[in-house]
Amino acid sequence: MINLGAAPFLNMKPLIYPLEKGLVEHRFKIMYFDPSLLSENLSEGVVDVAPIPSAEFLRTDSYSALPGISISSFGKVDSVVLKSRRKITEITSVSVDSRSRSSTALLRIVLELFLGLKPQYVKRSPGNGFLEEVDAGMLIGNAGLGARHLCTDNSLFTYDLGELWTKEMSLPFVYAVMATRKGDGATAEGCRCLVSTREKGVELIPEIADIESRKLGLSREQCTTYLQRRIKYDLDDTKVQGLIRYRDLLFELGEIGKKNEIDFHADPS
Repeated sequence: MINLGAAPFLNMKPLIYPLEKGLVEHRFKIMYFDPSLLSENLSEGVVDVAPIPSAEFLRTDSYSALPGISISSFGKVDSVVLKSRRKITEITSVSVDSRSRSSTALLRIVLELFLGLKPQYVKRSPGNGFLEEVDAGMLIGNAGLGARHLCTDNSLFTYDLGELWTKEMSLPFVYAVMATRKGDGATAEGCRCLVSTREKGVELIPEIADIESRKLGLSREQCTTYLQRRIKYDLDDTKVQGLIRYRDLLFELGEIGKKNEIDFHADPS
């Protein structure tokens, strides 16, 4: 049995839905955690493989990435959203979703390196009071989708961080990579089916969108657009370039101590 960590977000579903439904042969036990806990649980051996936030993957040289799998976007992502009472160039304080260090680091890159701002960051859980006494708030995952599609306050500005990254860098942004502990070849071998699972999951997006839209209060079309047109699940050379650029900017910000080389397991295809 291989313990597979997962986050309870819509963008994760195409990578695990075929496993949940027994549509591909596998030997995984799926365990759900907030994304901020996935790296810690992988490091401590609670899980053997997980789609960990890119910032956590890049922070250490303890992990190897499985080739061919990521959670990425090129341009708009819809689920990493900054809601603001002010124009983005005027923000002095911002609340951030405490569940994701990777998206918070992306926000720092946008505000500090792209725009030259030095705002105060306040970690909070999404919900009532998220925007109290701050200029703006960043929401991710399902909460970010809700902020994008369900927010009725027309006085707020909406900024998509995936779009802002690609506009500046002309590269995709990689939110998460499927990682194991470095040297764990047995798990990597057991994860060979995850690429075919990804392919099957992408084929099943209409079915996934139909089910998940009812849970999230979004329309089927909004979920389909998100999973088919916003999120990318492969890890091609351009996405690796985006990951490397993100690493370099994390180093510039002091978010990571050194520019670790990105380690990949042998291609499981």
